[in-house]
Amino acid sequence: MMIRSSLATGAVLLALCGHASAADNAALEKCMDSATTTFDMVTCNTKAAKVQDERLNRAYKTALAAQEGPRKQQLQDVQRLWIKYRDANCAFAGSATGGSIDRVNGSGCVLDMTQTRAQELEDLVGP
Repeated sequence: MMIRSSLATGAVLLALCGHASAADNAALEKCMDSATTTFDMVTCNTKAAKVQDERLNRAYKTALAAQEGPRKQQLQDVQRLWIKYRDANCAFAGSATGGSIDRVNGSGCVLDMTQTRAQELEDLVGP
């Protein structure tokens, strides 16, 4: 029953990954399809989050370079606050039940929020 619940949670997390490229989603889906434990699912999320974090860093550098005057400092401040918020929010999401599924939820939260923020930063400078 625990594995079925974990897989259902993983499926929900996959559905939340709307901003990733098709290749990133396919890689995450393939990884989750072969995951048999919560540890495996966390590993899948962590690998995908690393890819999205690299995307976020590229988008941030591009967005920062496109800002002028006080907007440059504002974006730096916003990004620092966003990192603190993401980390606190995902720590909260990852502590809901006290069970092993919390780690899946927490790592999925980091993945989802990082993907979303990367897209927001990319949207600042357009296509």
